[in-house]
Amino acid sequence: MILSKRMADHKPHDMICELVDNAFDADAKRVWIELARRSLTVGDDGSGMEDVNDAIRFGKGTSAGRRGSVLGRYGVGMTDALCKLGPKAEITTLRSGELRRLRVDWEECLRNDHFPYLDEGRPQRTRELTLFEGVHVSAGTRVHIHGQAPGLQLDRLCRLLTERYTPGIWEDRQIFVRREDQDWLAIEDMDPGPLSDAIEYDGEIDGMNYHVYGGLMTRRNVVYNRTFIGYAYRFVEDTTELFKGISTAHLQVFLGEQWKECLGTHKTRLERKREELFEDIRSRAKEWLSAAASKAEALQLRSLALELKDYLEKTAAPIGKDAVASVARGAGRRDNRRRGDGSASSRDAEGSAGENKSTKPRRGIQIAWDSALRQMGELRVSGDGEIVVALNPDDPRIRVLRERRDCPGLVHIISAYVAQYAALHEENAKRVLRAGIVRAADPGLQEHELYAHYYDRVDQPAVAHEGE
Repeated sequence: MILSKRMADHKPHDMICELVDNAFDADAKRVWIELARRSLTVGDDGSGMEDVNDAIRFGKGTSAGRRGSVLGRYGVGMTDALCKLGPKAEITTLRSGELRRLRVDWEECLRNDHFPYLDEGRPQRTRELTLFEGVHVSAGTRVHIHGQAPGLQLDRLCRLLTERYTPGIWEDRQIFVRREDQDWLAIEDMDPGPLSDAIEYDGEIDGMNYHVYGGLMTRRNVVYNRTFIGYAYRFVEDTTELFKGISTAHLQVFLGEQWKECLGTHKTRLERKREELFEDIRSRAKEWLSAAASKAEALQLRSLALELKDYLEKTAAPIGKDAVASVARGAGRRDNRRRGDGSASSRDAEGSAGENKSTKPRRGIQIAWDSALRQMGELRVSGDGEIVVALNPDDPRIRVLRERRDCPGLVHIISAYVAQYAALHEENAKRVLRAGIVRAADPGLQEHELYAHYYDRVDQPAVAHEGE
């Protein structure tokens, strides 16, 4: 039994959450977690344990005065955590003025083939338990695991605690974490930002109540674009099963007390009535999900267009070895004429092909999405010189690139249309080409080679529309 617990495939961060669950089950309002090089300490200001030996009784669970919803259904959380997180543990608990302490050495138990010895001593009378230096409580529990504690990442632990215990934080519970000898950090609640197209309703499955709240995130935050299933003081699970491909949707589903028996062993998944719940939500939120998918698609395209524009602006004036120099027509012909403004060059300052001396500011390439196109894309030039590359977002090749938000890949396609248009006629080249607007993997390519390099990347003709 002990060996199987020690070898179980439980993630250390999840096991820390088991200790936090035990603290909140005991009505703790504050939990402190300290990570050290070879140890881990978790303390709380809960009601303390009635019997400290329950921590190592397999299947017993830790008993304490509890109110409201608790997550300790199976009584395996603390035992699993103690076995997995380190070879030695010390549990100290203060309840009703009585201090009890239990020490466990799992490796010694394995060597001598016995279960941990129970604490049979008389409790010590005291009014205060010191959890950490400067942290004292009149009731609570301190779990110190040491010997060879697993490597734990503080940032990852903080993110996990935020995502799991946001409901508890909303109920004024607090979690503090720190590295040894550093300042305490307070875990903040989940913040998806302002939500548009909000949805909220109460539902029921076989007499078991649930509450749904959510909406579309107005600021891009891929961390929270999922469904969070909550019970009691924490989210027991987050999943993308309810809506796949809706990158801005955020949904919170809160389960009533009756759902407790449907939770998994370690409360990290809804096991029973799962499909029934999801089908009920999909049915009741059908219109919202449809509208959310459409708006998320439009928002993603707008966002990606801005990213592409920014990417193009950054690459429009390459420097160093990445620069692709334009080949000026009439190369080798000296022209020492000076302009009236004192300029020594007769070429366009932006390096446009030919001798286009227009002083109009360049607008750069504009990106547009047009699902009505029958091909992958096309380049359009308006009468005032505005260059627009329209891409079909539903084209399979474009869809793959935009789902990956692969700006370089999309710029290759955009550059192909620019090069293709420029290769059709010299006047076209004067309109659209300038230094750096088309780049290649090999900066040694000359401009005419560059046209062919990108032209070959487009396997179908693109019709270029010109405004009147």
